This record gives sequence, structure tokens and C-alpha cells, in this order.
Amino acid sequence: MAVQKTLKRETAIALLLWLVYVVEVKDVAIVEVLVWPIFAFVTAAFGLDQYSKLQQSTKSPNGRGTESSSQHTSGQDQYSDGGYDK
Repeated sequence: MAVQKTLKRETAIALLLWLVYVVEVKDVAIVEVLVWPIFAFVTAAFGLDQYSKLQQSTKSPNGRGTESSSQHTSGQDQYSDGGYDK
């Protein structure tokens, strides 16, 4: 299945470059209006990208997630007596 690229990060970088231009050329009032929406978009674009990469790295290649802490990779229980104290 092919994943379509959304260009969020590239748009965020372009907005940051445009904001630098606006800061140098335009009035302070317009910069005050533009700074919060632009930084919110940039933070969301890069933050969601990192979050999705983090979620992908926690899953195993077969898509079943990580194994439980009480099981070995062979699928056998770690405790032979079921974990109960005798």
C-alpha cells in the first residue's frame, strides 16, 4: 500500500521562512497576529510526525506490538509455577 506524502513539514518550514521575511519587512502589529498560528502549525506538524514515528517503533514487524513482560520470546511463561508463591 503506497502512502501519500502530505507535505506538512515542508509547509511548516515555508511558513517559518515567510515569517522571518515578514518580521524584517512588515509592521510589528502584523507579526503579532501571525506568530501564534504559524508556530502552532509548525509545532503540530513536527510533533505529530515525531509521535507517529514513536508509535511505529513500539510495534514489532508483525504489527502485534511488544510482548508482555511475563512471556519470553518463545511464548512460554516466565514463571513455571504461574507466578504464585508457595
